[in-house]
Amino acid sequence: MADHYIDIVNQNDEVIGKELKSKKPELNFISRVVAIMVKNSEGKIIVCKRGSHKKIDADKYDLSAFGNVNSGENYEQAASRELMEETGLKSPLIMLDKFYQENEHNGKKFKIFCGIFLANSDEEPKLNHELVSFRKMTLKEIEKEMDKNPINFCQGFRNDFNQVKDKLKNLIEQS
Repeated sequence: MADHYIDIVNQNDEVIGKELKSKKPELNFISRVVAIMVKNSEGKIIVCKRGSHKKIDADKYDLSAFGNVNSGENYEQAASRELMEETGLKSPLIMLDKFYQENEHNGKKFKIFCGIFLANSDEEPKLNHELVSFRKMTLKEIEKEMDKNPINFCQGFRNDFNQVKDKLKNLIEQS
């Protein structure tokens, strides 16, 4: 997607302005992102591998979909859009959590509020330039693989998964 506007928010996640996405590293403002995990009817999570061209965390496993909340969107609208754009999937979404975090990439600090969602689908995601492969993994398989080879997973995936894994376990046990 070409450069576009994203909302600038304060420490209370209230919109206080907007700016081009490309200006975020330079201006270091707080913005919003969404992270989407897709669970199938077997209780397995679709873990996607990022393309080798990605600027951050190339060739690492990540959530099913992830992206910025565009200016004027709410978290759920952005999550639905990102899920469709990145995987070709359409599904009702459950918001698992929203939290503030700071990540560092290439010496730059990124400040974000992250809304994490769960989608349910038995469809397979479409492969594209962003998503080059995927695996269907149980929560235990994800935890074991992250313990054994944490470098294979994006920092964001590790943060987001650990933030919601107890909620995921409860939802999977209930289904």
